[in-house]
Amino acid sequence: MSFYRNTYASIDLDALSYNIRQLAQHHQKGLIAIIKANAYGHGDEMIAKYVLANGAVMLGVSSLDEAMSLRRKKVIGEILSLGYVSPTHLPIALKNQIILTASSLEWVKEIVKCDCTGLRIHIKVDTGMNRIGMQTLNEVLESLALLLKHNISVEGIYTHFSSSDDPSDTITKKQYEDFEKVLAQIDYDFKWVHASNSDAALHFDTPLCNAVRIGLAMYGYSTYPNQLKPVLTLYSALVHVKTIKANESVSYGATYTAKQDEIIGTIPIGYADGWNRMHQGDVAYIGSTPCEYVGRICMDQCMIRLDKEYPVGTLVELLGSQAKLFDMAKRMHTISYEILTQISDRIPRVFVLNNKVIKVINTRFRYDE
Repeated sequence: MSFYRNTYASIDLDALSYNIRQLAQHHQKGLIAIIKANAYGHGDEMIAKYVLANGAVMLGVSSLDEAMSLRRKKVIGEILSLGYVSPTHLPIALKNQIILTASSLEWVKEIVKCDCTGLRIHIKVDTGMNRIGMQTLNEVLESLALLLKHNISVEGIYTHFSSSDDPSDTITKKQYEDFEKVLAQIDYDFKWVHASNSDAALHFDTPLCNAVRIGLAMYGYSTYPNQLKPVLTLYSALVHVKTIKANESVSYGATYTAKQDEIIGTIPIGYADGWNRMHQGDVAYIGSTPCEYVGRICMDQCMIRLDKEYPVGTLVELLGSQAKLFDMAKRMHTISYEILTQISDRIPRVFVLNNKVIKVINTRFRYDE
């Protein structure tokens, strides 16, 4: 394998294809697979190629940087940049066939000053997220007219729900109704109309849309009851085991002191890997046995309290079927997205299909196998 530290993320591509099928039964629309933030920590190159081969009509990324990263990894397929792209970077987007988001009338007025031959656009409508997007019908209509006048292909229109994890649907319903009102006033046949993110795709109907944007649910997680399978399992292994005496402390700042003699294991993962200091007090697992993180998480290592002495090399699950993501996020007072996307590129991704390792990607090396 292309790594020399016993810490890695195992990516189950069979679980990914299963999730895609399960989700399709719910939304029955075109899948825009969200691959931003290194595919939510799962490894964008392999995930992008796999979902395109398994029915995704398009990839969604956060920026032109992420789109270009995929192109340089030989990802061939439709890529939509969901975030702002400076008009000065239009030639790069055009050369690499990246679909851009029209986020404001001002942006459109700048874009049409350039040679836009071949440019494809999705118009973003702000229905209450108040991040980016056009706020009024007039802004949408004027932008559309200007884009079409300059022979720019306006392929899509979309909005984004701010509160689709709220089962009351109060805000989501209002946003969708506002989006419907905009669509009703536009005399134009968009190829793609999309509003739903992961939770909405499972929970909220959008009959005027023919596509959904799915990120977290594709990787196995949703606020709502589901049959999805987590795709990523994060592993490490014991590299040092020792017994400390009562009243001895562990790690920086002596924030943990043993109340009795304890067995402490060290594992090679730390906050530089995205395993941040908030994990102190949470648990990893050896088999089904929980092992508390004791003392501060270090940059490259951390310590766990063991129930007995284990040999060096014993596998430790940090995130997976035992160390469940939603439970972990709740204990850490954060969200699942943050934990996944913080898993850094220091950690190799091991891709498994039909119970066989098919590829290992370690961005610290210039080769993979």
